[in-house]
Amino acid sequence: MYGRVTNYFTDRGYGFVRGEDNNSYFVHHSQLKEECMERGYYVSFKIFSNNRSDYNARDIVVIESTDRQSNTQKGIYYY
Repeated sequence: MYGRVTNYFTDRGYGFVRGEDNNSYFVHHSQLKEECMERGYYVSFKIFSNNRSDYNARDIVVIESTDRQSNTQKGIYYY
């Protein structure tokens, strides 16, 4: 399935992805492998159920990341 990250709390280690079926899926940092996530990223993932919820995401792969802005002494750069 594909979806977009709606929220990800790096300091807490979890977040949510809105799937193409319009459901919200819980993401725990242990399911990211070596990926990093931020709000707005377009990702692919697999759905799984556990004793807390039927809407969980695993095997997350970032397909597209959003542009980031960096303020520097010389101005704003995009990378």
